Amino acid sequence: MVDSIHLKFCTKMEAFLVENLTAWIASLDGSEKLNFRGFGLNALFTLSRTPLHLPFLHAATRFWNPVTHVFSFGGQEVCPTLEDFQVLMESESQEEILPQFRFGHAQALGRMCGLTAHDARSLVCNGELDILGLTHRFSDAGDRSNHYWQGFRRHALCLCLLSHFLLSSGFGGASICLVEVAQGLREGKSCIAMTLAETLMGLDAFHRRETTRFAGSPLLLQVWLMDKLQVVDSCSAYSARGYFFRKHLVNALDERWWFDWMCNLSADRIAWRCPWLNLPAMSYSMSRLIGIQLVGLTHCVFYFPFRFLRQFGHDQICPPEGIEYPAAFPIRGAQLARYATAWRTRELLAPAPTFSCTLSDECLDWLNEEAQVGPSLASEASTSSGRGRRDT
Repeated sequence: MVDSIHLKFCTKMEAFLVENLTAWIASLDGSEKLNFRGFGLNALFTLSRTPLHLPFLHAATRFWNPVTHVFSFGGQEVCPTLEDFQVLMESESQEEILPQFRFGHAQALGRMCGLTAHDARSLVCNGELDILGLTHRFSDAGDRSNHYWQGFRRHALCLCLLSHFLLSSGFGGASICLVEVAQGLREGKSCIAMTLAETLMGLDAFHRRETTRFAGSPLLLQVWLMDKLQVVDSCSAYSARGYFFRKHLVNALDERWWFDWMCNLSADRIAWRCPWLNLPAMSYSMSRLIGIQLVGLTHCVFYFPFRFLRQFGHDQICPPEGIEYPAAFPIRGAQLARYATAWRTRELLAPAPTFSCTLSDECLDWLNEEAQVGPSLASEASTSSGRGRRDT
């Protein structure tokens, strides 16, 4: 009963926040949007107009494998990649933000938003940032000629956009660590890898029914997945500004319909390369690691490009037997320097000049074996063993 009341309260608060944040974005004039470009989040001004279709996302999570980090639709495996999210956000920065493990977030918030020590502390409680309070305080444009006020307001808007569209918590609230992320963005760094990390871990938690909310960026996940499954019409070239106007080719209201539709997907339904995204060479491997390691706000997580080579425009091959798929683990500060080096020197895979999505008989057998687990994957068993595949 208490949980139900809390959920309804959170839902109302979130709806109120969305209403205020939407009005804030709509009130920005051209010069304000131009001055905000330094944060690298302007794509959200138009992408945020796309409503979340929760029945679609809820159905898709039933096809998610929290061990191998792929969606498996009829044996066709796909996964959002760093480069996918970079293109969707029209991000060009290559230096990723890493956690700093610093104290004094309230003081940093005060400097960032021009708040007194008392006001800054009033917006922080138990390691969480009062985003609604921040919205109330800064959504009014005020004196547009006051450059100090407008600078503080841009930082506040950045924090609000991060908490709602890119680094949302699966359990409500907004981490005070977003202050570090906003500072990194202001320095020209990128939060895309961090966003993907939180999104993948959010899918894991949702699939395992540890939460009823999506973490990370359900918005980017939906945009990517609807493109990948050709739910929206293709275009000549992707732009965040034009996405809202693209025609939906498949429409449904309830989760059950989407689930049945996804059960019947085949290889020819999947836009493997999405040519309108014009993806560059993609991250393929890092040092001696099995996959691409991403650093989130507090944990590291992996995705495994060798499982979905067709997204890279390459013919799929079968992974070796007996691969151990590492689970997410807490970040340790001492590891970050080594991680940064491994990230900068990661191997990239360029798209192949010719490509066929046709699979070899061996790959068909492998994917059929994987698909037998089904959309209601018994993730507990595979998680406890640390293996994504059954031993043969």
